[in-house]
Amino acid sequence: MALQNELSTQSLLKLCSFIFWGWTYIWCTEKAPDHSPEWHSRVVTLLHGSVATVAGLWQCSVTNIDRCRLNAKITPANYALMLWSWGYFAFDLIWCIIYWSNSYVILWHHVSALIAVGIYMNKTYSGCTFACTLALMEITNPFLQTRWLLRDSGYGQTKLYFLVELTYLIMFLSLRGPLCTYLIYKILPSDILDMDEKIISLALYAVSIVFIYEILGYVIYKYKNKIKEFKGFANEITVALVEN
Repeated sequence: MALQNELSTQSLLKLCSFIFWGWTYIWCTEKAPDHSPEWHSRVVTLLHGSVATVAGLWQCSVTNIDRCRLNAKITPANYALMLWSWGYFAFDLIWCIIYWSNSYVILWHHVSALIAVGIYMNKTYSGCTFACTLALMEITNPFLQTRWLLRDSGYGQTKLYFLVELTYLIMFLSLRGPLCTYLIYKILPSDILDMDEKIISLALYAVSIVFIYEILGYVIYKYKNKIKEFKGFANEITVALVEN
C-alpha cells in the first residue's frame, strides 16, 4: 500500500488525526465550559471508543474469523481505523501527562496502544488482526465513560448507573481475563503473527492484568457488605437444605 511506504504521508495523516482529536476536545470545552477537563476528556474518549468498537467489530467479522482472514491484506478501512485511534491515543497520552501524570497504568496503556497502532500501520497484512485487537480493547470503554458521566451528573445511585456499572464490570473482567489469557496462549506459538505482534500483545495483556487487579479491589471495597449478605443468605439456604 502506497500510504505505508511513504513516511511523510503517514506522518501527515497522523498529524491530521491528532489535530482532529485536539480540536474535538477544544470544541467540547467551548460548548460546555462549566464542566471539568476530565469531563471533556471523557466525552472525547466516549466518541473514540464507540466508533472504534463498531468499526473494529465490523472489520473483524467475529463470526467469520479464520487463519486466512486474520492475515489478510490491510484495506483502506483498516488504515482509516488505525489513523482514527493513533490520533486519539496520542492526544489522550498528552492529556494524561498534563492532568493524570500519576496514573502510570493509564500512561503505559496509551504508550503500548500507540506502539501497537504504529506497528500495524507499517505492515501490509494483519488488518483483521488489528481490528479484532482494537475492538477487544475498546468494547467496554463506552460503558466505562457512560458510568463516569452518569455519576458526575448526579445519577450515581440510580438503577441505570448500577446496570451500566455491572455490565462494564462483567464484560471487562470476562474479556480481559479468561478470554485474553486464552488468546495469549494461542498467540505466542502462532506462526501467522510476527514477533513484534506477540510482544505488544504481551504488553497489552500485562496492562489488562493490572486493570483487573484494580477493578477487583474496587468491587470488593464497594460491594463488601452485599457480598457478606449474599454469603449469609447462601449459608442459610445450605443449612436449611441439610436439615431437610
